[in-house]
Amino acid sequence: MYLNKVKTKCYNPTFFMQYLICRFLTKLSLVIFLFAITGCDTEEEVKEEYDKYTFDPQVIGKLPLYDSLATAIIENYPAFQKYINADDSYRSFRYMPYVTDDPDVYIKLPKAAAPNIDPHFNRLGKDFIYGFDIFKDSSIKFFVRTKYVSKSQIDINENLSYYATGKMRRRKFPEKDSVLNNQWQYWIQFGKRDLF
Repeated sequence: MYLNKVKTKCYNPTFFMQYLICRFLTKLSLVIFLFAITGCDTEEEVKEEYDKYTFDPQVIGKLPLYDSLATAIIENYPAFQKYINADDSYRSFRYMPYVTDDPDVYIKLPKAAAPNIDPHFNRLGKDFIYGFDIFKDSSIKFFVRTKYVSKSQIDINENLSYYATGKMRRRKFPEKDSVLNNQWQYWIQFGKRDLF
């Protein structure tokens, strides 16, 4: 009689669903626990790089060149407008001449803007710029450089942001910033390489 009850329970759909849910929740709890443990180490490693990384005085010294580039981009804003998708939440035109495999990145400037922007971009050189985003509100994000710290597996991205209106948001960990003036912010983003 006991064996019959066990057999009946195994074929009971309610019991089977409860069993599956219980197994799923047990495994999910284990995965969350493992991520939490990994996350603690990750945050400490990122914090360590964050604390010791300093802003590059050479980048700050080239601010007049970035300013000239920002002025040229803003003056040619109409050439970018038709490429900015209003339905896209990011709402920008991303230019990175050295990137070839990302479909959302333009490797060439609009023809009307290129002669006015390329000289300023090239004057900065590959060590100080590898691209920019221009947004619908005319703010610009300049991608200065990226660095990978293999020992801690941390990606470090240096950026400069130009805010025509002067309205900028202050960055919080895992980003740090330095306000250079009322329109320029130098900021660095830190992140652990994906585990999977």
